[in-house]
Amino acid sequence: IASTSTFMNLHDAIQLACSWQDYHLFLFRDFNGATIAGLPDAEGFEEPEPEAALVKLSSFFAGDVRKCVYEYDFGDSWEHNVVLVGTVELKELFRRRLIDGERAFPPEDCGGISGYEDCVKVSQGSTEETIIGPASELRIWLGDWDSEYFDLAETKKIFDR
Repeated sequence: IASTSTFMNLHDAIQLACSWQDYHLFLFRDFNGATIAGLPDAEGFEEPEPEAALVKLSSFFAGDVRKCVYEYDFGDSWEHNVVLVGTVELKELFRRRLIDGERAFPPEDCGGISGYEDCVKVSQGSTEETIIGPASELRIWLGDWDSEYFDLAETKKIFDR
């Protein structure tokens, strides 16, 4: 992602890489738990300070700071460690570029880690009862989602800018 990007741009990139729909609130925090940036609650209950669209990545990832936590969907509580692996100078202009990937991300609103584990089992043919009900119903809800499938070329078409 370009060094001029904001934490909102990083959030958008993560959403696209995950094939999620951006339905939920999110925040970025350091490894001490302090909020770096987030999305204001549309209902007005909480206003994270500062707002993700106003905080440049370069203002946080400076010096020895190389990682933070991204939390999305406070109900399912998806937490991702975001690590700055390195920087490169390129002649071409871009906002973001997907380098690699494997396996499918959890479906949006699948119920957190335990729900995701059930989705994986059902996508691989399990007929056992899941935390949300019969495997047959979860299979219908999952549609053609396959935990092992990731199409890098197709995802790059959506992701790269």
